[in-house]
Amino acid sequence: MGMRMISKESTSMVYHRAECRYARKIYKENRLQMNWEDAEWKGYRPCKCCDSISFLYSMELDNIECFAEQHNLDIDLKNNKIYVRTDVGCWKIVYKKGNQKFILLHRNYVDGRIALDEVDNAPYHRQGDMGEAGSIMKYLKYIQKHDAFKQNMPTDYRHMPRNTKRQKAYYRSAKRKAQKCSARRLDSLFVLIEGQQNIKSLSFC
Repeated sequence: MGMRMISKESTSMVYHRAECRYARKIYKENRLQMNWEDAEWKGYRPCKCCDSISFLYSMELDNIECFAEQHNLDIDLKNNKIYVRTDVGCWKIVYKKGNQKFILLHRNYVDGRIALDEVDNAPYHRQGDMGEAGSIMKYLKYIQKHDAFKQNMPTDYRHMPRNTKRQKAYYRSAKRKAQKCSARRLDSLFVLIEGQQNIKSLSFC
């Protein structure tokens, strides 16, 4: 993922991925491989063709389409972002050109599988337990496991498994959510009781 191709005789000072059509045009005797950070240190800049999410998406497209069909995922490239939609989640994969890695974002509010034209109608947050990656497929495998677990998660958090680190994290998250819901219900109950007491005091006036 980190190695790039440059031409020793290049005046444009551009580096390419080996799969790039422009890299294949470099004469064999001029080809030189180096890490992209080193290439930039030497004054080279990334190729606009192969340093793009559309190029990287096309490189993994066969695996992406096969995985999507196998696991019933909707995966779309839209506005230079990859959107992944399941029955319980919506995700966004963004390519950071600065360090040539992907980041994974999770939509905050999802009610069933949403339409593609609605994917940006709510905010996203960075998925904290998933760092930067050099592969789209790495994120797709994570998303599939995450949402499959979420879909089959017990309604009572106390019945959730806590064997692995990830299961423990899901348990803690579900516990916090349940405690917040309980606190809101309790607040609503106090408001209701208070209202009834006010009504009773008024009836005796």
